[in-house]
Amino acid sequence: MNFFRKIKKFLISPETTKILKFLLDEFLPPILRDQRWFFGPIVKIFNARMDIDFKRKAPFMSEKEFQAAYENVAQSRETDMTMGTIEWVLENLFGKNILEVGSGNGIVSIACAKKGLDVTALDLAKANFDEVRLRAKTENVKIKLKTANIENLPFKNKEFDTTLCLHTLEHVRNLPEAIHELKRVTKKRLILVVPRQRYYLYTCDYHLNFFGNSEQLILVMKIKNAQCRIIDGSLCYLGDISN
Repeated sequence: MNFFRKIKKFLISPETTKILKFLLDEFLPPILRDQRWFFGPIVKIFNARMDIDFKRKAPFMSEKEFQAAYENVAQSRETDMTMGTIEWVLENLFGKNILEVGSGNGIVSIACAKKGLDVTALDLAKANFDEVRLRAKTENVKIKLKTANIENLPFKNKEFDTTLCLHTLEHVRNLPEAIHELKRVTKKRLILVVPRQRYYLYTCDYHLNFFGNSEQLILVMKIKNAQCRIIDGSLCYLGDISN
């Protein structure tokens, strides 16, 4: 049993899933790749609790149903962030007051707090916060925790020096509203990480938005002073907001 647990842990690690998704998305013909009967068993390997029809259902879910869907698959793996993307984020922080929207298990938030920064971690799934509290206690750092939807952030205008949104923007239902809210609460710097991924109906995730290249993300964000680069297969975006 320990052997199979190790195999599953390897398969769902960020580095492994990056490679597997690249192979599935780039080398399989679309006529096969986007068939439910073909991709259903692959989804269950990654997370048996995932609903393969989530993309069809998500636009019609209530807020409570949408949150419950994420609660159900919370903590399926530690993080989608690789060491390379985490290091890039930590190198580009600005100011002392940091917000992470979509904080998941809190790996990046805790890394920020260990640098002596004032960190607020926000997530849609409350189930993630048990792990965040445990990690924070182990690392002897303090983090403020908030549960809310990215489309309606419970903060004042320009409340945070830097806002992080890491592997979260691809999950939102109302992308323009989510972007508006991220900009609204940010005083200076907005840092995003999203997967570089083409659209498929069936994927090993609950992604609703897809960004195939850096230019696409820069265009949708509409921040004049911005840059975007690819690190470990993810689009890493930094935008400085003019005051």
